[in-house]
Amino acid sequence: MSKLFSNGCSFLTKRPKDGVETFTTDILANEFGDDLNNLAMGGRGNDRISFTTKLWFEQNGYQDTFAVIGWSSPFRNDYVTNDGWKKGRIPAMELTWRTWKTTEQLKFVQSNIGWDIENNAYMNFLDHVLDLQNYFKLNKIPYLMFNALPQIINNNIKDFKTLFERIDQKRFYKIETSHLEFIQQNNFIVSLLDPHPSTEGHLVWAKLIKEYIDVNNLRTY
Repeated sequence: MSKLFSNGCSFLTKRPKDGVETFTTDILANEFGDDLNNLAMGGRGNDRISFTTKLWFEQNGYQDTFAVIGWSSPFRNDYVTNDGWKKGRIPAMELTWRTWKTTEQLKFVQSNIGWDIENNAYMNFLDHVLDLQNYFKLNKIPYLMFNALPQIINNNIKDFKTLFERIDQKRFYKIETSHLEFIQQNNFIVSLLDPHPSTEGHLVWAKLIKEYIDVNNLRTY
């Protein structure tokens, strides 16, 4: 490998205001000796992650690249903007993005008859994971996914269980937990008011991820 591609939310970016000058995929790239290509953006959701990941690979090719995806919250709803919001943040991409949160628009959600918030979120999560998984497999791109933020998982419904079983869990690190839950349980957060990873929270998580990648030989396809 010569490149490590990563995408996600703020959990895959630096946080200088809290003295955090590294992050999980930055650490992994250094450990593997790869050039890092990171498209993560704070506050954004999984629509943007899925779309921009596929676009990047179409722009840059599939060869000699290992992908790491840290899924964001399923309650973040990305949309393409017409105001050029933060244009230029992602080189060579014209589209710009904003996000609205389901939990902040409950009046709108509840005005739509029968909207099942949690099951809709889980449906979207499954759809995003399988879509990107199939893209990676189609193009023989080695990859690993993990949840940066917690997901809703409900396999009591047959529809969900059927698709959940199609996820390649060898290439998904601990699908039923998340980086956020890990750092909260182990007190690796920058502060009680800001539950983002501390430097140690990134270092320890990156060590666990790297061990998992190495043991399962995931950098080859």
